[in-house]
Amino acid sequence: MAEAIHVLEREGAVLVDPANLPSVIDRDPSKNVLLWETCSGINQGTGHDANCTSVLKYGMKRDFNAWVKTLGPSAPVKSLTELRIFNLTHTRANAIRFGQSNLDISDELDVERDRARYEADRAKDLLLAGDRGLKAALADNRVEALLFPNWNVSGLASRPGYPEIVVPIGVVSATAPASNPFPTGFQPKPTPYAAAFVGDACTEPRLIELAYAFEQATKRRAPPASTP
Repeated sequence: MAEAIHVLEREGAVLVDPANLPSVIDRDPSKNVLLWETCSGINQGTGHDANCTSVLKYGMKRDFNAWVKTLGPSAPVKSLTELRIFNLTHTRANAIRFGQSNLDISDELDVERDRARYEADRAKDLLLAGDRGLKAALADNRVEALLFPNWNVSGLASRPGYPEIVVPIGVVSATAPASNPFPTGFQPKPTPYAAAFVGDACTEPRLIELAYAFEQATKRRAPPASTP
C-alpha cells in the first residue's frame, strides 16, 4: 500500500491522509460502524443478532422466495425452506460442502413479522456506512475517491450501494486467524492483494478513470498460470 500511495503521488494525485470516516472513529458504540457488522453464521441467528444488521439475511429469504415464484411450476424448489431441506437430504453428494448457516439464519426470519426490524437496520446501515461513513469522508475531505487496502471495505461500501473497484497490486503470504488456523501440514499459496477505490453514489465513470489510470501506472496484475 505504501508503494501504491507513492505511485499515486508520482502521477500527480492530491492525497489526503488520514481521511477518516466519522462512524469509524465515533466513541459511541451505538454509532460506530465497526461494531455494527453484517449478521452471518449460526452464532448470529435469531435471539443473538441484536448487534448486527439483519439486512442480508432478511433480504436473502425475501428475495429468494420472490425469485423462485417467477420460475413457476418448473422450479425445483418452491422456497428457501425447501432448498435447505434438499441440501440436508443430499449431504452425501456434497450439496452443502461448506455448510448452509447463512441460509439457516435467514430462514428463521418471518418476512412480514420481521420487516420493521429490517427497515430499522437498513436505515442504520445507510447512516453509518453512507451519510456518517463513506459519504462524509468524501465530502469532508473534498476528494473524488477513497483508497483502502485490499477488498475488506466491500461489505461497508455495499450497504449504501457505493461503487468500488479493486486493482491488483501484488501478492502477499496467506495467513489465517489464530482462532481458525490452517490444518497441520497445509502450505497455502501466496494470495492476491489489491488497492480498493471507493466513490460516492453514481460516480462510476470517474472511478473507472481513476482506477484505470492507476492500473496503467502500476501494471502489477500477474495472470495465473492457468490463464492463456
